[in-house]
Amino acid sequence: MRPRVSASWLVPTLAYVVTLGALGVTSKLALRTLEWQELVVWSAGAYLLVALVLLAVGGGSIHFESNTWWAVLSAFIVVSSLILLYIALGNGEASKIVPITAAYPAVTLIGAALFLSESITAAKIAGMLLVLGGVVVLTIAD
Repeated sequence: MRPRVSASWLVPTLAYVVTLGALGVTSKLALRTLEWQELVVWSAGAYLLVALVLLAVGGGSIHFESNTWWAVLSAFIVVSSLILLYIALGNGEASKIVPITAAYPAVTLIGAALFLSESITAAKIAGMLLVLGGVVVLTIAD
């Protein structure tokens, strides 16, 4: 009997793609009248609300373990990347900026190989090249 393959990651991944794609549009709309700093404040408010709900229902906690610093670094990376996205969207076209941000799998592929001991296969490299090629096509298309 074949082992059962779980795709429990697929629905949240697809939802991430949709919401991240929407973020480029909604942020650009907000930046018509707001500054990027104001979007950061609104984003922080949303994160705070979600964190408070998680803490209230027992879905989260604050404690320190050996890998907690990775969580702290991840939090700073999220904030930094969002700020950089808002600045970029405030100065350019969403239809060009967001596709360029889709090149991040190349960074993840290299980071996963260096820090997580994940393999880099020919198929992964081909996929990364397709992503980067798609980014170039979407960026120069007009």
